[in-house]
Amino acid sequence: MKSRTLRILGLALAFTLIAAACGSAAVKTDGSDIRIAVILKSLTNPFWMMAKQSAEETGRRLGVNVTVFSTTNETDFNAQASQVEDAVTGGYDVICIVPSDGNALVPACEEAVRRGVPVIVLDSALNSDAGASFVASDNIAGGAMAAEYIAKRLEGKGNAAVIRGGNGHPVELERYKGFTEELAKYPDIKIVAEAHAEWEADKASNVMEDFLNSHPEIQAVFCESDMMVIGASQMAKLSRRSDIIFVGLDGIVDALRLVRSGQIAADVAQSPDKIGEYGVKAAVKLAKGETIDKRIVTPMVLATTDTVDPLIQNWEALGF
Repeated sequence: MKSRTLRILGLALAFTLIAAACGSAAVKTDGSDIRIAVILKSLTNPFWMMAKQSAEETGRRLGVNVTVFSTTNETDFNAQASQVEDAVTGGYDVICIVPSDGNALVPACEEAVRRGVPVIVLDSALNSDAGASFVASDNIAGGAMAAEYIAKRLEGKGNAAVIRGGNGHPVELERYKGFTEELAKYPDIKIVAEAHAEWEADKASNVMEDFLNSHPEIQAVFCESDMMVIGASQMAKLSRRSDIIFVGLDGIVDALRLVRSGQIAADVAQSPDKIGEYGVKAAVKLAKGETIDKRIVTPMVLATTDTVDPLIQNWEALGF
């Protein structure tokens, strides 16, 4: 009897150790016990504000706990790394993150996974296989959509410029690749100027001022983000250059309203609400032990004066 009791106690101890080792990676069936950390970039950008609202609303709808973290500066990868660590030590079941730097966040995310907290990557790629899934729009396709629109407006001949985002950033490289490869199909359209503006409106405004002085022949400008297209188009307006075709890529409401007014010709509109929604839905599945797709694509549409109103209405319905 004594040996049997010892065996039972030994088994109980073994199960206790296993459970402790598994930690927050344990499968959960009760949604109210599921805790999801969503780590976004700066909430000064309406794009991330919509993603935040959608993530929180999806959590409420599914009956799970969603906490959204953000940084003051979109490039502050050190702050994001600290937030990943806090999410692990704080007992969250899954982390959804938009990496500010696809290389710098690798150690923190890989450590989270090693400690039993799966990671879902949103919008910007992580240069690691640590992510259980990548939820994002196709940025190469988005850049190609912008190039196709510009080529059509220029009737296959003219001078274009590119205002690029963060130097070396995966999203920037993909958007640039899509744009330049598509535009290469039109040999009579030349890219006469390009520069990085780090996703910021003020920097894009300065870049555009330089472009106007050094390349007055520019007829079209692709800006790799909406904040940049807002700044660049405003500079052109101040310089009384209403002839330039501006195309952005993001789909934030401020840019869409400029499409409606005619200051911006078109915007490749992503779906930040779907990034938040799809990310949380995938996280819930992981927490419940279900499988998810390695790649989850969010939709994009080309917003022009003919198609922009419903997109603006979507934003306004959320209070923007």
